[in-house]
Amino acid sequence: MRKSWIRSGVVALIGLTLVSTACSNGNSENASTGPNDTAESGNKVKIEYFQMKPEVVDVVDELIAKFEAENPGIIVEQNNVPNPENVWSMRVSTNDAPDVFTHYPHNAVFQKMAQEGRVVDLTNDPLMANVQPAIADLSKIGGKNYMVPIGLATLGVYYNQEIFEKHHLQPPKTYAELIEISEKLLAAGVTPMYFHDKDFNGIRQEVVYKMGQTMPNIEQFLDDVMNGKAHITDNPDFKPFAQKLLDLRKYGQQDNMGTGYDDALRDFANGKAAMWFTGIWAIKEIKASNPDLKFAMFPLPTEDPADLKTQVSVDTAIGLPVGGKNEAEARKFIEFMSSKESVEAYLKTAGYPSGIKGVESGRPEIASLTDLIASGKVYPTIERLWPPGINAEVGKATQELFLTKDIDQYLNKLDTIFYNKFNQ
Repeated sequence: MRKSWIRSGVVALIGLTLVSTACSNGNSENASTGPNDTAESGNKVKIEYFQMKPEVVDVVDELIAKFEAENPGIIVEQNNVPNPENVWSMRVSTNDAPDVFTHYPHNAVFQKMAQEGRVVDLTNDPLMANVQPAIADLSKIGGKNYMVPIGLATLGVYYNQEIFEKHHLQPPKTYAELIEISEKLLAAGVTPMYFHDKDFNGIRQEVVYKMGQTMPNIEQFLDDVMNGKAHITDNPDFKPFAQKLLDLRKYGQQDNMGTGYDDALRDFANGKAAMWFTGIWAIKEIKASNPDLKFAMFPLPTEDPADLKTQVSVDTAIGLPVGGKNEAEARKFIEFMSSKESVEAYLKTAGYPSGIKGVESGRPEIASLTDLIASGKVYPTIERLWPPGINAEVGKATQELFLTKDIDQYLNKLDTIFYNKFNQ
C-alpha cells in the first residue's frame, strides 16, 4: 500500500526527467565521460561523485584535489546538476548509477530504491564506524543503514541577544518560560516573535517539528490513521497542540499572514523582533543581512525540560550503488570524505552539525542545539514516512487555522488529509 504511492512517484519522476533533464553523461559541465576514461587518465581509475548541493561545489572541489594528491591512481569528477534527485532516480532506475553519490535517508524515493536493493547496505560496515550512534539510528531505513551521514540540519528559535540582555532575559528552558518571556517583551513594547506565515512551507516545518517533539507516539498514530485504523480526532493531544499553535501567534507581529520567509529574515536581522523560529540554514543569510547583529539559537522548549530534544534530518550523506564498477575506489573516497579532517573542512562554511564523532563543527550560535545532538537527544522528521504532497497540505491547512481560528475545522481537515492514505 505504501509501495503504490512511492512507485508511482518514481515513475513520474523518471518520466519528467527523461523529458526535461539530460543525464550526467550529457549536458552537465562536470559530468564524467565514463568511469575509466583512459584517453585522459591513462591507467588511473576515474569515479564520478554525484552530489546534490550546489552551494558546496567549491569546497568539494578542494577536498577532491586533496584526495587525488593522496591517491594518485584515482581521479574523482564531481557532478552537480539541476533537479539532482530526479536525475539520480532516473540514472539508478536505468542502471547508470554514479560510482558514489549523496542523498537523503528521509527521502521517500531513496528509501524505496534502497529497499529494492539498488543501494549498498552499509549496516555494520567499517564506513559507518565513525558515525555518531544516535545519528546512525536516525538514518536507518527498515532497520538498515544505506548512507554515511556527514552533515545534519535542525531547527530552533533564533533570539536577539541584545534585546534579551536589555530586558534581563535568559533563553527559556520550558514552554511556560517561553510564554513568560513573551509576555514581558510584549509589555515592554517589543515584538516577542516573528512568523513567516505567508509561506505554508515554513508553517509545515513548525508543525512537523512540534508534532515530533511533543506528541507521544505520533509516528505510530499517524501510521494508523494513514492505514484507516484511526482518525485524527481520536487523539486527545491534537486539540491542545493546535491551541498552542494559535496561542503563540498572539506574540507575533500584526501582519504574520502577510510576512514571507525573506521578509521575516530581514526584519529579524534588523532587530524588529526578539525571536524567530526556523532552521539553522538561515544563519549565513542573517549575518549577510546584518553583520553586526548579536544573535544565537535555543531549542524550542518543552513543558518538561527532561523531554527536550531537537528534530534532526541528514543534510549530507554519502552512499554506493549496488553493482558499481569501481566500488573499491568509491569506498576509499567515502572513507576520505567522512574522515574527521574532511568533515570539518566540508562543514566549516555552512556551520552545520556533524554526523561524525569528534568533529568540531557548528557555529557558536547553535551551541545549545549541537549539545543536544551530541547527547543523542534527537528525533527524525516525522514527515519522512508520509506520502508525497501531504506535508504541503498540512502547511496549507494550518495556514487556514491561523485565519479562521477554528480548531475543530482544522482537525477535521487534517483527518481528511491523512485518513486511509496508504490505501488510496
